Amino acid sequence: MGLTRRRFLATAGLGLAGPWVLAGRALGGEANPPPSDRVVIGIIGVGGQGSSHLSLRGNPRARIAAVCDVYQPNLLRAKQAVDDCDAYDDFRRIIDRKDIDAVVVATPDHWHALITIMACQSGKDVYCEKPLSLTVPEGRAMVNAARRYGRVVQMGTQHRSNPRIRQVCEWVRSGRIGKVDKVRVWMTRNATHPLIPDSEPPPDLNWDMWLGPSPWVPYHPQRCPYNFRWFFAYAGGYMTDWGVHMLSVVSWGMGSDATGPVSIEATGRADPNSLYDVPVEMSARFEFAEPAYVMTWQQPGTGDEEPGHEYGMQFCGSQGTITDFFGGHVVHPNGLDLGPTRAGEVHLYQSNSHHDNWLDCIASRQRPIVDVEIGHRITSMCALGNLAYRLGRKLRWDPVQEQFIGDDAANRVLGNPYRAPWRL
Repeated sequence: MGLTRRRFLATAGLGLAGPWVLAGRALGGEANPPPSDRVVIGIIGVGGQGSSHLSLRGNPRARIAAVCDVYQPNLLRAKQAVDDCDAYDDFRRIIDRKDIDAVVVATPDHWHALITIMACQSGKDVYCEKPLSLTVPEGRAMVNAARRYGRVVQMGTQHRSNPRIRQVCEWVRSGRIGKVDKVRVWMTRNATHPLIPDSEPPPDLNWDMWLGPSPWVPYHPQRCPYNFRWFFAYAGGYMTDWGVHMLSVVSWGMGSDATGPVSIEATGRADPNSLYDVPVEMSARFEFAEPAYVMTWQQPGTGDEEPGHEYGMQFCGSQGTITDFFGGHVVHPNGLDLGPTRAGEVHLYQSNSHHDNWLDCIASRQRPIVDVEIGHRITSMCALGNLAYRLGRKLRWDPVQEQFIGDDAANRVLGNPYRAPWRL
């Protein structure tokens, strides 16, 4: 990192209004100093998925000391949901507090890297929502920051903390359906929206701060809150939204957490009349070498043996298939030996609660079930799939160097330039 945290805070503050702050008692909260062994947490981004992390207020091992959002209605709701905490519209106020031990980052994707890296630099552990980053270089910078500053960083793909998912992956890893050389993943279409004019941002939204390091554009009500998912400047459609969840399961079941694909190709169909720039439909093929298998992504698609589910994963083995759609799984043919994992077979990392696993690792300083490196590898697969679609050609990838092979043009667009004054 060519920028110290102190210099970053000074530089990034240029031209920004001062923080909107609600003192801890401003809405009637009672002072209640936490026990000294509780993890003191700040939550950055409390709309949508971010609001679900307010459940940490009921965890006896944690205390929410501050919340942050650039949209004041979200911020007020979060403040009212937590008895005694401060509220800010500038995440740097949380990063700079020495009494906060850890942060939850639940902002739109284009903010994940900078906030996580700054939190690590300030000595805080991090729970970062999925996908880990917007680009491959951002993800690698996040891993480097976590390792340099000795931080615990968990990515929020909660399905690895589901015992049923763990059992499915142990069956696959232990050879219960034979050798698996193909995995199918499918998802429904991305959203579209008619082209309508831009407008002025609402007075209770800090639009410039919402955009952050992404290019400046006029406010549009269909860019946020949730609809940022359909713009490549902030996210990557379902490929990076639900794809990260599903590819996390695929990678766990196939034992490819430490590597990545060696080739990626993708095609898709865009809607020229849509406000959103992600493709409406997309097909991708990922080839892996160690272990050797092919993964396909079909959008839209269905499970051959269990139709009717708009998303899912299918492990195709020499002796049978396991189709999983998060709500359950189907095995073909009937009669396969799918009893509990036995001694001598593959037993995977065990977690029954993603938040608790993170808190456990903050205490033990061990790596969590979806450590930042694992999150980076999974997120990279999704980013590479989108990049192959956007470039319109097959790409060869070196998962060790994290560079395209023999394709300087593709390497030049691996990352996104940041809008001043923000820098990675």
